[in-house]
Amino acid sequence: MNLKNLLSVSKSILAAFCGIQSNKKFDEDDNFIQKNGVSSFILIGFILVFILGLILYFIVGFILS
Repeated sequence: MNLKNLLSVSKSILAAFCGIQSNKKFDEDDNFIQKNGVSSFILIGFILVFILGLILYFIVGFILS
């Protein structure tokens, strides 16, 4: 996977987290999945969820200390 695809998938996942995905972008993502499979979306999604969890953990720890 090249950097352009990595950034595109990351932006799509972040948009999905916020619920602001357009129909055009959804169709582009669907075509990407048809050609390359869903594994890149799953892997990057887990990584971003893990990073979000770490950020929330440190923010809550900072607030409670």
